[in-house]
Amino acid sequence: MAKIDEEKEFIGYLKVLLSLSMAIAVSLIVWIFNHFNSLSFNEIMISFVVFVMDLIVVLFINYHILKKIKGLRKL
Repeated sequence: MAKIDEEKEFIGYLKVLLSLSMAIAVSLIVWIFNHFNSLSFNEIMISFVVFVMDLIVVLFINYHILKKIKGLRKL
C-alpha cells in the first residue's frame, strides 16, 4: 500500500473517532438537560467534567486530522 493511501485511511479512522466523540458530547448534553431536575450537584459537576474532557478529545483529534491533511501535500 502506498504511503498516501495509508495516510488517507488513517485520516478516515480519525474521522470516525471524531464523529463518535461528537456523538458522546451531544448525548451527554441532552442527558443532562433531560435529567437536570433530578441530578445532584456532584452528578452535574461530574457530567460537566466528562463533557469538557470529551471536548478536549474532539479538539485533539481535529488537530491531528488537520495536521495529517496538511502532511498529504508533501507526499
